[in-house]
Amino acid sequence: MPKAHVDKDTCIGCGLCVGTRPDVFEFDDDGKAEAVNPEVDELEVECPVGAISVED
Repeated sequence: MPKAHVDKDTCIGCGLCVGTRPDVFEFDDDGKAEAVNPEVDELEVECPVGAISVED
């Protein structure tokens, strides 16, 4: 199953992914997104800085 991944070095913490898919993403203690439920069938979240990827 594909897994969502957040590049912490690229993430700016805008919250678009958390607001769009709170079942997959949350903010960590540094205010950056993290995939807390990374296994996804499909993921249609657009990150303005390209910090989100889906790996098979």
